[in-house]
Formats: sequence, structure tokens, C-alpha cells
Amino acid sequence: MEKETKKQRGFYVEKGSFFVHAAVILLALAMAARLLGTMNLWSDAFKFATLIALPVISALLYILFILLLGRIALWSTILPVLGGAAFFILSATNGTDQLRMIICIVLSFVAAFVYTATLAGLLRTKWLNVVVFSLILAYQIVFLAVPAFSDQKDPISFADGMTLLSSIGIILAMVFGSLAIRRRKAPKETAELPKIKDPVVIKPETEEETPQEAPAEAAEEASETLNEQVESIDASPSAEKAPAPAEETEQKEEIQQ
Repeated sequence: MEKETKKQRGFYVEKGSFFVHAAVILLALAMAARLLGTMNLWSDAFKFATLIALPVISALLYILFILLLGRIALWSTILPVLGGAAFFILSATNGTDQLRMIICIVLSFVAAFVYTATLAGLLRTKWLNVVVFSLILAYQIVFLAVPAFSDQKDPISFADGMTLLSSIGIILAMVFGSLAIRRRKAPKETAELPKIKDPVVIKPETEEETPQEAPAEAAEEASETLNEQVESIDASPSAEKAPAPAEETEQKEEIQQ
């Protein structure tokens, strides 16, 4: 029972959720912006693999998994999220600002760990993912996008602007993806009653019944037997009546005379 309950727990997303659609659209737009902004890097094999192919493949896998497996196996999206974290770490190493590089690497590791721990069942809430990705989004907008787009002396190039917008789109998509996560409700656990075996009926040993005569019938039979015995005695020749004492006296006087 406990095993079945554990299997039924976990996180999932609804395919028709607004947040799922928003995450998919944002990822698609972010990849289009990245392809436009990195056209000059296609000739460099390493940069093409790390800054173009890695985020595009990770985004496509995330879209595919969340749409097809989001309800039954949302944990499959861990792989593309780890790929996205690796992309942000590699892109941070290309910068010249060491403090910004450290912050980006730390945030990428934290986001990957929290997302993996949540879908692996170590964390029981989705809101920590929402908070982490929202902090990363705020960092991208406040410390990267606003200074870059507001710098009038050294305006940002088209390629850098597209890649920066692509990064913001990826993080915003992850915020919506985290909001789309739902926790599957565990069914009510009912205690199983022990199985009771069918009762075994033991038949008592039946003693041979000896017919017992009723007292009235026994008395009648005894009286009938006694009467028969008396009648047989009276009917026998040896059972003649003895002479009376008076008759014996008269007989003696007649003999003496």
C-alpha cells in the first residue's frame, strides 16, 4: 500500500495550462533571437556548440518533454534544464567581469539543483523554483539588460541585444514553467483490515441414542407382567386353596368319633 501511494505522488503539468503555453512560446522566441544574434559565431565550432547548439537543443527538448510527458513524467525535463544551466555557466566564462561571472555560475548551479531536487521528490513545493528563477530574472533585467540598453554613449550591438533578450526569455520561460507545476494529490490511505478466514464448523460426535421408555409406559408394562404372573400361578394345579382352620377342626372331631 505504501509503495503504491509513493508512486502516485509527484509533480505534473497540464498540457492546456496558460503557463505551459507561455513557457513554450517564450522559449521559441528566445531561440529565434539567439539564432539571429549569434549568426557571426557559426564559423567557430566551440562557440557554435556551447552558445548556439546547446541552448537550442535544451529548449527544444524542454518543449517536447513538457508537452508530451508533462503529465506522466515531468521529471524528464530535468535533462534540458541541466543543459540550460551548463549553457549559462559557459556563457558567463566568456565575460571579463569576474564578479558577474561568479554570480551567474552560482545562480545557475542553485537553479539546477533546486529544479532537480523538486522533481526528484526531495523538495515538496514548487515555489522555491519560482523564487529562484524570479531572482535570476531580476538579476538579468536589473544588472544586465537595463544598463546595457540605457547606455547611450556605448549603445549595445544588435547581436548582443538579441543574445541578452534570449537569456531573459529563457529565464522568464522557466518562471512560467515553474508556475505551471502542480503537485499530485495522494489518495486517502485506508487501513487494510486483516483477512479473516472462514469459520470452520466442527460437528459434535453424536452418541448412539438409546431409546428410553417413558415412566408411564414402563409402569403399565410392569403391571401387565405382574398380572400375567399371578394368573399363571392361579391356573396351576398345585395352587389349590388350603383348608380353613374351622374345617380342619370339624374333620378331626369326626375322626375321633
